[in-house]
Amino acid sequence: MSIARVKLGQTLKECELHIKRLNNAYNKMKNLMPLNADKYKNLTEDDIEHIDQYLYRFAKLQDAIGQRLFKNVLLYLGEEIENKPFIDIFNRLEQLNIIENYDKWLELRVVRNELSHDYEDDPKQNSIKINKIFDLKESLILYFVNIKNYLVKNNF
Repeated sequence: MSIARVKLGQTLKECELHIKRLNNAYNKMKNLMPLNADKYKNLTEDDIEHIDQYLYRFAKLQDAIGQRLFKNVLLYLGEEIENKPFIDIFNRLEQLNIIENYDKWLELRVVRNELSHDYEDDPKQNSIKINKIFDLKESLILYFVNIKNYLVKNNF
């Protein structure tokens, strides 16, 4: 078994674990959604833990997909990726009809990066950010699903 295949398999398992935990947190917080400033101010510690877990897993999944899965798919396919910028890696995956929609990926990155600017004293801004990222779960998971479907179709 090739090293590229092993690394790809490990990355797929990592993504599956993040998705499992992301979905678990999603299910535990969906009755809170959509958030507004008043709801945000009245969150329980359990609610906050579920939201924190969701945001953490969303970020971890996006990192795993963008930093490892995209590259490992191309390495598995025998593509040269050394010193290639992310946009070239993404474009190559699009050319191979494995994934699509760079603009959506950028939107996911922007929303994720906005979370790093925490406004503890601004329930309205936090609610808006959490609602947005809550609504983008399926868009993020779709990148993984498209890759997984491609690999299954091509006898991975």
